[in-house]
Amino acid sequence: MSVDGREAAILVSDNNARRGNGVIQAAFFDIDGTLLSNKTGHVIPQGTKDALVALRRRGVKCCICSGRPKAQLPWCIRDGFPGFEGGFDAYVVLTGSMCYDERGIYADTPIDRGVAERFVGLVDEGLFDCLTLDAENAYANRDSEKVHELERMVAYSYPIRGAREMLENPIYQFCAFLGPKDQHIVEDVMTDCIVTRWCDLFCDIVPKSSSKPKGVQATLDHFGISGAETIAFGDGGNDATMLEYCTLGVAMGNGTDEAKAAADYVTADIDDDGIAKALRHFGLID
Repeated sequence: MSVDGREAAILVSDNNARRGNGVIQAAFFDIDGTLLSNKTGHVIPQGTKDALVALRRRGVKCCICSGRPKAQLPWCIRDGFPGFEGGFDAYVVLTGSMCYDERGIYADTPIDRGVAERFVGLVDEGLFDCLTLDAENAYANRDSEKVHELERMVAYSYPIRGAREMLENPIYQFCAFLGPKDQHIVEDVMTDCIVTRWCDLFCDIVPKSSSKPKGVQATLDHFGISGAETIAFGDGGNDATMLEYCTLGVAMGNGTDEAKAAADYVTADIDDDGIAKALRHFGLID
């Protein structure tokens, strides 16, 4: 929902009245297209860094909520930066299938082995290439142009390992290199999973017992603020449920139509200080 100015203020007022009109205690951020910009070499823009520092000083828990695995978190996300030392307060990764903080893992939802074997059967048939994500990293089933395209998008090189070989360890997420028109290939078979997508290149497959909203709730429970008001930022279709679930959902100006439709507020692009502008709009930072 694209809103601004007085219309946004009315919508937010209505939203708070509906959900309790409390104080925002936790903020959840997607990574690609939300915190990391392709135009700045896949680092956090300085204006966003300054906003995160100011938000934490207000006592707000700053949390990651991403489809990336742990090993794919860049240093600025994992370790932080000046004024934001130690990184984020919590990490909801693998589209909500694993949640952890500095004390360790507090939510863990792998895909059932039988369900994972069913997906690998589709890969064995040669229907599509895939990424297989375990607790630490993501592996491509083979070297292909679609894998290289994703590597260019996220500035990461995926190691090669067969999908069936990966079944030796718990699997938390699959990524199938299928466009939107072909997504039914996995939806028709993986009926006990959630199929979502960040971009047209691939779709994510996670267990139905896992999702970004469930990761958000697990994090609030972990911190003992289960009834807290929350704000979330995202840009992709796989962020839509998180934007709807949190008290305030903010879509980036560079986001997809699906993300914008799910949001309470559409801010500026990532490279135009979209996060900082939204936080100021809602009075969360000066």
